[in-house]
Amino acid sequence: MDYNYIIFTVGDGVAEIRLNRPEHLNPLSAAAAEELIEAVNECAGRDDVRAVIISGAGRAFCGGGDIRYMAAEIDKPDADLQLGGRVGRLVLAIRRMLKPVICAVQGAAAGGGANLAFACDYVLAAENAKFVEAFVKIGLAPDTAGVYTLPRLIGAQKAFEIMSTGRPVKAEEAARLGLVAEVCPLEQLEERARALAAQYAAGPSKAYAWLKALMNKSVYDGLEEYLELEVEKVSSLAKTDDFREGIHAFLEKRPPVFTGK
Repeated sequence: MDYNYIIFTVGDGVAEIRLNRPEHLNPLSAAAAEELIEAVNECAGRDDVRAVIISGAGRAFCGGGDIRYMAAEIDKPDADLQLGGRVGRLVLAIRRMLKPVICAVQGAAAGGGANLAFACDYVLAAENAKFVEAFVKIGLAPDTAGVYTLPRLIGAQKAFEIMSTGRPVKAEEAARLGLVAEVCPLEQLEERARALAAQYAAGPSKAYAWLKALMNKSVYDGLEEYLELEVEKVSSLAKTDDFREGIHAFLEKRPPVFTGK
C-alpha cells in the first residue's frame, strides 16, 4: 500500500510506523487513521515483524484530531466526521496485535494523539513531551479509548481531573503517574526506541504474545463494547453548538463561549 500520511518501514524484526505531516503536527484525520490501521494490521500478519515502534516526525508526536478537517465538515447539513470509529479500530488493532508496541513521544501528544500513545504497550517520552487531553476545549468528550484507558493506568479521580481540565501533563509528571514507562533526553529518543524494539525483537516472541493476550484480558476486557458507546456519544457531541463553537474559537485563537447546547 502507498501511504500519504505515514512512513512505514521494516528491518531486523522491527517495524517503524511514523506519522508524517510534521508541518501540521501530525494530526489524526480519517485518512491518517486508516493508514495507521492498515500498517498495524500488516505488522500483525508479518512473521518478520516482532516488535513495532509508533512515532511522529518533526517537533511533535501528534497534535490530535485534524481541526482543519473538522472545520470543513461541521457546518455541512450532512456532516459526518468519520473519525471516531476509525480511531477506535486503531486502538483495537494495537491491542489485538500480540507483538510489543513502543510509542516514542516528543513534544505534544494532544487529544487522540495522547490516547493513541496510552493504548500502546510501552510509552517512551522525551523530556520535552507533554500530554494534553484537549477534548473539553472544543466541546467534546475524549475518544481513542481515553476514558477507558486512563482510569486503568492512573485511577478514576486523576483521570477525570486531567481530562476535565484539559491541562498539559509534562513528561516528568506522566512518568510519576504511570502514564509513561520511561523518560529520556530528546536527542536520545529515536536511539532508545530502536534499542528497546531490538530487545523485544530478539526476545521470546511467544511469551510476549501470551503476556499481551493476558494483559488484554486482565486490563482491557470489554474494550470493544466500550468503543461502541464511545462512538455513539462522541458522534452526538460532534453535532452540538458547543462543538462548533469550540472548533471556530480554536481556529480564531479566542476563548470559546459554550452555551451547553
